[in-house]
Amino acid sequence: MDSKQARNLGRLAELAKMKREAELAKLAAVSQSRNRLQQAVAALRNAEAPLDPDEQANDPAMIKARMAHRRWGEAQQRRLNQQLAMVTADWLRQKPAAAKAFGRAAVLDQLTEQAWAEVKAEKAKPD
Repeated sequence: MDSKQARNLGRLAELAKMKREAELAKLAAVSQSRNRLQQAVAALRNAEAPLDPDEQANDPAMIKARMAHRRWGEAQQRRLNQQLAMVTADWLRQKPAAAKAFGRAAVLDQLTEQAWAEVKAEKAKPD
């Protein structure tokens, strides 16, 4: 292998590194959105306090308000779960792309190192 091929391989390795960083950044953004939605769903599930066993529990207005709040919470939870499903699908699509870009960059780095080692070995040979 000559030095021109090694340089070209090095440029290709640099492009692969940029692609790797871009794919990892996309994966991180999707992962943050996914985590944020998971936390919102969990917070919504934990937001409703059970009816108190005291005299307020028998108050019809309080029961009606709690039921309205529960319906609102269930609607919000459905909406968040739909968003979470979409973001999770994006995350599942992005994860292999990031892994592929990561692997490609690693292989090109190794090939570049080997190519330069071959170039140095050829130059070091006595003619």
